[in-house]
Amino acid sequence: MYLGFPYPVAAILLLLAAWFWFDPMGDPRPELVTSRFDASRLSTAPPRAMLSDPPTIEIGGVQQNCSACHGLFDSTTREHGAPLRQHQHVVLRHGMNDRCTNCHGRGDHNRLVGPNGDEIPFDRAQDLCAQCHGTTYRDWQSGMHGRTNGSWDADSGRQRRLRCTECHDPHAPAFDPIVPMPAPNTLRQGHQNPDGAHEHHGAENPLTKWKRALGRDDHHGEHE
Repeated sequence: MYLGFPYPVAAILLLLAAWFWFDPMGDPRPELVTSRFDASRLSTAPPRAMLSDPPTIEIGGVQQNCSACHGLFDSTTREHGAPLRQHQHVVLRHGMNDRCTNCHGRGDHNRLVGPNGDEIPFDRAQDLCAQCHGTTYRDWQSGMHGRTNGSWDADSGRQRRLRCTECHDPHAPAFDPIVPMPAPNTLRQGHQNPDGAHEHHGAENPLTKWKRALGRDDHHGEHE
């Protein structure tokens, strides 16, 4: 009796396989469409380069730091709202921080400065961000905000947390709208459009055959 037991089970499984293969419910299987996306968006490189300490800029083929120019003239007397003669690419869209000296040192331009006057190196810019964005900073410390490169294992020695200015422009930190990547192309999610949009419970969803087998309408209980 025991030796003959697997054979009926195998026969039942073969019948089920044939039933699924020939699909007596007549439910059409969706044709999978390859989603198109910009492969460059999969790069793990930081979106922005963080400034060194002290920060440098190339002027006339020579690397100069901030104080090399700002030490020659007083740049703190510019009237509020007056156009910049240099750094014209900078557009301040950072809430109430509408003056250079909100974040940059008045005396030593090679340093950032916090609200309490403490000088902060440029390669520790996250310490300045934390002065106003404490909740976000704590989320960043715990790994809930920002991006981790290298490894998810904090003890591996390969983990690297990107810092604030490696993702955000400090002068205008809000991100431009980001187009989401396409969703996984699976039968359960239905037909995938090339632009990434998809129909979660369309007529081509192969799971709808079970609704019909139970006498349920395709649209009844879709969102239950």
